[in-house]
This record gives sequence, C-alpha cells and structure tokens, in this order.
Amino acid sequence: MFGNSPSGAERARKRRIYAALVVAAIFVASMWYYSSRKSTSPGGSRLTDLSLSTKTPYLAPNSTIRPAPSGFKLVQVQYVYRHGARYPTQGDMAHIKEVYGLDGLSVPRDWINAELIDGDKDALLAEYGYREMTGIAQRTIQRYATFLVDRLRNPEYVRFVSSEFQRSHMSARTFQGVVDPKNHTKPVTVLPLNEDTILAMKAVCPMWEQEKEAATYNASREIAVFDSIHGPGLRQRMSGKLGVKSGLTVAHISTLYMMCGYEVALFAQPDTWCTLFDPDTSALMELRNDIKYSRVYGPFGANINKKMACALFTAILNDIDSALRDIPNAISIFRFGHAETIMFVSTLLSLEQVLGTENSPITGAMPFSLARHRGFKTSVIAPFSTNLGIELYKDQHAQPFFRLLLNERAIRLPECADEFCSLDVLRTKLGDNIGCDFNSICRKTPQ
Repeated sequence: MFGNSPSGAERARKRRIYAALVVAAIFVASMWYYSSRKSTSPGGSRLTDLSLSTKTPYLAPNSTIRPAPSGFKLVQVQYVYRHGARYPTQGDMAHIKEVYGLDGLSVPRDWINAELIDGDKDALLAEYGYREMTGIAQRTIQRYATFLVDRLRNPEYVRFVSSEFQRSHMSARTFQGVVDPKNHTKPVTVLPLNEDTILAMKAVCPMWEQEKEAATYNASREIAVFDSIHGPGLRQRMSGKLGVKSGLTVAHISTLYMMCGYEVALFAQPDTWCTLFDPDTSALMELRNDIKYSRVYGPFGANINKKMACALFTAILNDIDSALRDIPNAISIFRFGHAETIMFVSTLLSLEQVLGTENSPITGAMPFSLARHRGFKTSVIAPFSTNLGIELYKDQHAQPFFRLLLNERAIRLPECADEFCSLDVLRTKLGDNIGCDFNSICRKTPQ
C-alpha cells in the first residue's frame, strides 16, 4: 500500500527545491522593493558616508582582487560570514519604543516605523539581508568560477555550515542557493546552540560570560566619561532637531543612531532618522559604541577574547591540512555566524593592527583626531554580512600559501611581506590556539 509513496531522499529533494523557490521569490520581491527606494541622502552624499557601527549596510567592493602569481594553484577556500541585515532584537525594540514615546518629539509621521518594533520579527533576517547575501554569492561565483564549477561536481567538496539562529541559517541557505542552483551539495549543517564552539561560541563559554560582566562595567565607566565630554553638545544639537526640550539623554541619541542604521540597512531609507547625523557625528557615535564592543568582544577586554575563536581556527586549520594531504578531494567550507564571531576572529588575528595606525585602548576621553585612525571600527570589522576569507594555494614548488580577504578585499598581516603569504606564518601566528581545549578555556564541564 506504500509502493507509490516518495522516498525520504525524494521528499528531501522536493523540500530543498521549495526552499530555493521561496528564497528566489523573496529576492525578486526585495529587488523590486529596494529599486524604488532612495540610495542617497537628501544632500546627495553616499549612504556610506555615515559610520553606522554594527548596523552598517554591507558595502560591495569597487575594485577587483589581484590575481594569484603565476604558478600558484587555488586548492581551497574557506569563509566565515556574519548573517545579512536583520530586524532589531527585543532589547533594541524596547529602546526604540522609548524614543518613540519621548515627550515633545516632533518628527514627520512616516519616521515612526512600526516594523522596527514588531515583536514577531525579533532579530529575523530581513529582505535586504537576503539581497546582501545574494550579491555576495554572485560575486563569489564570479571570483572562483572555474574552481567552484569543478568542486560542485561532487556533493562532498563544498559545504555550508551555520549557527542555529534563523538569521544565520537563512543567510547560509540563500548563499548556497545562488552558489549551487542545481542542488548538488548537501543541506546546510546547523550547529546546535548548546554545542556550538565554532560560530556562536559565547553561548557555551561560562568563563567569557563571567569576564563580560567586568568588561561591561569598565566600558560603562569610559562611556560615562565620553558622555560628560560630548553629551552637552550632542543633546543641544539633537534637542533642537527633535523638538524635545528636556529629558533627552546621550543613551537616547545612541538609540537614534541605531535607528538610523536600521532604516538604512533594512529599508534603504537615509532621509528619516539619518538626517539627524552628519559623517562626523555618526563617527563620534560609533566611537561610543566601540568603547563597549572593543572590551566585550575585542582586543581591549579580557584575555579570553583572544581565545574565543580558537575552536573555529582549529577547524579551519584541520580542513587546510586535510586539503593539503589530498588536494583532489579538498573541501571548501562557507560558515555563517554572527557579528561577535567575526569580532572574535579579528581579535585573535589582531586585525586592528592591520586596519588602522592607532591601536591604544579606546577610551571615553580619546581625542577624536586620534580615534579616526583606530584599527578597531565596527563599521569596518562587523557590518551586516561582514566576512573573512582564507584562500589556500600551492606554488610551483608545492609550497602552501594563503591569502586573507576581509569583506572581499585582500588584507595583509604585518608578519607577511605580501598578501600571498607562507602558510607557516599563519600557523606561527595562531600558535597554541590551534588544537585548543575550548572546554578547559571556558571551564565548561563536558556533558
């Protein structure tokens, strides 16, 4: 009686086709939606003139990547991504509601966006997030065209991994649907949250959670200094623009700044809350944010921050070693996590030394002229869809080399003479982070 029932494999295939059709429909709808929205601010400046911290929309590269030297053969690619643009969290929504309710607030009615306080959309991947991931995937196909076509012939040679959160999982599925439209590869591997030492590592590290309390306290002290220095001027400027005569705090202004980021990242709308900020003011507000981020996740916090990505890099180096042992069967992996995933990666690699000339701890009293040159900027390290790629090559003498790419742009570690760098340099830099005992570092008792 069950002779005509579809097999499990056939049902799985149909589910994947349906999921791909849903993603495609969302993308087509979002392309129409965003093509009708403004892409420049009222003054004609590009949206990217505003530094919007972790709510910065992804900026596609405007230049091509340098080709590999003659004799170099690409063996493997591995990437780690933050999810695409998402809706506010419940915590963010509470702050936004507080701003909406400010006494005397006088702004155009269409500035009050109900979608930013819709609890049903709590931290979900937004339409523009699908679009970001689609664009990145399309450029990935172009960048690795011949390599990926060859790899995709075997379902084992290209893999996709995500954290358990919807925004990361759907980012991975969207990316996979574009890179592998014929569904050769296996479904996205989703790492259970209570076991995820790779992409959502903070959730399984009690010691980091404990250190976070001290880091947050230290950050709050520095933010208080920042507010005492910059607060009077910020409140005076914003009060006049908003019609709020009293009760406006720097925390409210920080929420306005966050709302500007969401309006641009989710709706391509620079002509609402973003009109309150110019590039200098947005950079100042990012500095305030980075006081906290650089301590909680970054290089100016507890030492454990420099260890949090050790399990991820252990997995990456293990996959590199497997590829070098068996090049024809090398596996390329695309992993999709969170902003803190990338910040922990950046901290382990000391990317602040690559991205800026000023690397002293970010303080509330830091001169703005100095802060402009800091290497830790969340708008650069952790915008929506931020990504770090590691390309593995062998040269004509069969020696392994690697190249790092941050947001599709090649970067060079200080230890490297060129962006194509000996793999031994990376091994040395990572040191005992490779093969680390994550449970011991986090003092987590195995289940």
